[in-house]
Amino acid sequence: MPNTDTNELSEREQEILKLIATGVSNKEIANKLFISSNTVKVHLRNIFAKIGATSRTEAAMYAVRIGLVETASPIILSDEDVLQSSINQQLPFDSSTTLPTNSLNPRINIKRSVLYVSIFGFIIILFSIYAIVYLRQNNNPIDTLVSPTSTPRVQWFELPGLPIPRQGLAVINYDNQIYAIGGENAQGISNVVERFNPQANTWIDLAPKPTMVTEINAAAIGGLIYVPGGKLVSGLPTDITEIYDPQSNEWSTGISLPKPLSAYALTVFEGRIYIFGGWDGKQVVNDAYVFDYHNNTWTNLPPMPTARSFAGAVVVGGKIYVIGGWDGQEGLTTNEVYQPDFSGQGSQWLQAPPLPSGRYGMGVTNLANIIFIIGGTKSDNNLTTIALIPEETDWVKIENPLQIGWSFLGATTVGTRLYVLGGKTEEGFSNQMWSYQAIFTISLPIVR
Repeated sequence: MPNTDTNELSEREQEILKLIATGVSNKEIANKLFISSNTVKVHLRNIFAKIGATSRTEAAMYAVRIGLVETASPIILSDEDVLQSSINQQLPFDSSTTLPTNSLNPRINIKRSVLYVSIFGFIIILFSIYAIVYLRQNNNPIDTLVSPTSTPRVQWFELPGLPIPRQGLAVINYDNQIYAIGGENAQGISNVVERFNPQANTWIDLAPKPTMVTEINAAAIGGLIYVPGGKLVSGLPTDITEIYDPQSNEWSTGISLPKPLSAYALTVFEGRIYIFGGWDGKQVVNDAYVFDYHNNTWTNLPPMPTARSFAGAVVVGGKIYVIGGWDGQEGLTTNEVYQPDFSGQGSQWLQAPPLPSGRYGMGVTNLANIIFIIGGTKSDNNLTTIALIPEETDWVKIENPLQIGWSFLGATTVGTRLYVLGGKTEEGFSNQMWSYQAIFTISLPIVR
């Protein structure tokens, strides 16, 4: 039986520690538990910190020692798995990306088997220090309103646009392919489904969604893409959930939402779909729900402190940030944080740094544990794309792909790139698609 050392680890952390001891990779752990690789990495950092391990091998030996497993298999090491032997700190590669100074202090935990590093490693360290100093000098908090520095290196790249322009669509990355689902344009509400291949820069048509809806979001869990609710052709929201199978190119009907909803915020955490707020056909609501993939059920959560629609939701560090939105009268600066694993006393909701100005209908996504917000309808004329590192208190601004207003668009990430597409500008419904090279990686060699 495991000894009391496991009291420091949550059930999920113990589950992941057992898998580490079998020698599987982060990607295999993510697939087994229906969570993202980034979530696995967050759990690994927490596990290593709690048990004092500096490598996967040490963690596996710890699992054997406390009785979680009987034996440990040879440990698989890959670029994505080596937490202790590399600086995988992801930094903006261009001075026009302005991030807070504290974000540039990587947490390095390197186990040394010798008392020196190679000459090559030393050179890379010097280069890293230079990069950090350079980026610090170019850090522009948003309240300074300093324009992004022009550089010869372009960050935003225009890509082949949507075959059919539309706003209010669901945009999601599944298996490194970008799916654009539903939405609306001048011809009305759509059931069009299209897929973009970032490697080939091409779009293809897929099986249309059975129900035409707009003001939707999508979630990928268990090898399927879920699209709950949305606004119908009638103008009213629906509670229907439809499920797309990328392997068979077929749609099916899932478990309905607890109530009709459109313009909700949605994200996925630990293999569950979380939905916040939206419009129920009568009013803007603060309802919150979670869908358990294993039990195939929707469950009520503690409601949001603030009722709103057209907000954005994103997971960072095991917490869900629900940002901005429309309360029926104006765009909000609200940034509230839901703690899915909270088990103490008090509220599961926290307050986080508010937006610099109210906005809604924006693209919201997470890349390298940085929250990016692109476009949206705003309460002022600030067209700045902004970003937040949750440990910081200030939003910072980033170069814009467009110099005009852009709202009700979709956003997602593939690898180290952020993609934004669709939506509406002052010129009408948009089919534009832009990619942002947000980060690069510096790796240090390890001498053993």
